[in-house]
Amino acid sequence: MFQTFDSATSPETGAARLKSLRNQLAKENLDGFLIPRADAHQGEYVTARDMRLAWLTGFTGSAGFCAVLKDKAGVFIDGRYTLQVRDQVDLDCFTPLAWPGTKLENWLPKSGKIGFDPWLHTRAEIEKLGNAGIELVATDNLIDRIWHDQPAAPLGKMLPHPLEFAGQDHAEKIDNAASDLSKTGHSAFVLTQPDAIAWLLNTRGTDLGQTPVALAFAIIHASGKVALFIDKRKSSPALIEHLGDKVTLYAPETFISELSALSGTIRLDKSSVPEAIAKRLEAQGTEIIFAGDPTTFPKACKNDTELQGAVQAHIRDGAAICEFLAWIDTINPETGITEIDIVKMLEAKRAATGQLKNIAFDTICGSGPNGAIVHYRVNTQSNRRLQFNEVLLVDSGAQYLDGTTDITRTLAIGAPPPKAVHHATLVLKGMIAISRLRFPEGITGKDIDAIARAALWAEGLDYDHGTGHGVGSYLSVHEGPQRISRLATTPFKSGMIVSNEPGYYKEGEYGIRIENLIFVKPAAPIDGSDNRNMLCFETLTLAPFSKMMIDQSLLTADEVNWLNAYHAQVWDSLKDKVSAQTKDWLKTACAAL
Repeated sequence: MFQTFDSATSPETGAARLKSLRNQLAKENLDGFLIPRADAHQGEYVTARDMRLAWLTGFTGSAGFCAVLKDKAGVFIDGRYTLQVRDQVDLDCFTPLAWPGTKLENWLPKSGKIGFDPWLHTRAEIEKLGNAGIELVATDNLIDRIWHDQPAAPLGKMLPHPLEFAGQDHAEKIDNAASDLSKTGHSAFVLTQPDAIAWLLNTRGTDLGQTPVALAFAIIHASGKVALFIDKRKSSPALIEHLGDKVTLYAPETFISELSALSGTIRLDKSSVPEAIAKRLEAQGTEIIFAGDPTTFPKACKNDTELQGAVQAHIRDGAAICEFLAWIDTINPETGITEIDIVKMLEAKRAATGQLKNIAFDTICGSGPNGAIVHYRVNTQSNRRLQFNEVLLVDSGAQYLDGTTDITRTLAIGAPPPKAVHHATLVLKGMIAISRLRFPEGITGKDIDAIARAALWAEGLDYDHGTGHGVGSYLSVHEGPQRISRLATTPFKSGMIVSNEPGYYKEGEYGIRIENLIFVKPAAPIDGSDNRNMLCFETLTLAPFSKMMIDQSLLTADEVNWLNAYHAQVWDSLKDKVSAQTKDWLKTACAAL
């Protein structure tokens, strides 16, 4: 199995570890220290070695940071983790703070020295704090000094990713990126994010487990050559042959010296480059230009091969999901089935495809009140038995060579509470509204986020997370720059894959989220239009919605028509891909309203 169910980090460890950290502050004459959930590569996911935030505080969410001062310590989390953080940290030691409502630059003192590890913060982050008048002191990582059993760094192999799935040779990708640099007069770009390197070089890996990448750094030159800094134990003859003569491998310890040897104008992405790299180049007088990563948009806009792979991955995954959903409908809570049992069954159904490489993230399986914890991860302490007449939220994803999936369904166990059905229908209305949307080129995620929330807003309700995130092609399940949120400023472009996942959460009772993956494509012209270039979304995810969670009286005729058409598509796509028993279930599940 791909998911473990260890108990969450114990809050009882927080006080002793916090005391040890403050001893280090005194030793270095510092007034505070910053602990982000980050590594030197500035990706969303980190290895066990880099889980410093969880080690210190107990908080295991996928986003957040801690600031420790001499007399207080704050754990900054967004709305997804409001409930989770209270259960995981020692509240006598750490104060949960709602972010971005509470801004770090306002919380930190304007006097005193705040230490930070320059490899774990981007130039943009440090610049923002500096502009706010915070005195920052770069230092080695104080957590590493006191974390005596810190795990070793992973040494998974970097693996060639076949052209049949990538759709474009990596030599061509390198040439395109080099051309981008040449046109802007930049001599090189420093790549730090593992998924960008994986996409550029058509490689994958296992260092981050559920995100199939190998940890490395790279420098791409305007000449069309790439320097790849990776431990030789991660390499192989097959990798070297795959990379070819455009890519030269270097030992990781030579990275700093190779940075020092760079000349000309070096482009860095301020939002992702560690402060340590920017500072090193500045210290030696290298000219720096802060601009975009040349791999970002080509990676986000999937080519035809990647899109077709996504279609096939979702058909395969949809069949596995339907086998799982059919099994859910046979559950008798009196047998004592638990959330962990459900997660294991879902993984088994996906593994039965014979093509599952890994799950895309730890499955979120929250029954009853656990569903209201937005990014709940079941463990042996929180594991809950299902009960009659409640709601079950299951958010999961899979990694296949041809695509990454992410799907959420909210299910009824017995007869769900009427108010839960009402709220689920409002959420469904928002998801359908995004699915049906046509919009002009140039529209961004912040322009359409409200459309997903309108039905909830009409009743004074909302949810504290974005409506959608970008998704990679057998890469990270969270991929930028595209997303649907109030903060999203990137225009949608054809080929981008994004999730569509509005929700609603009633603390102590239930959580509701419905999620499909969709991709951007040109919209067909319609009579009477003024010939603007329009875009629309096409749905990738294939799995029926629970009709027990739908109040049809709240749906418009157009919404019912969309739902019926979607269920007809699910039936046509999957009827010959599932077992005979599941096929009978699927026919009923996809029957028209």
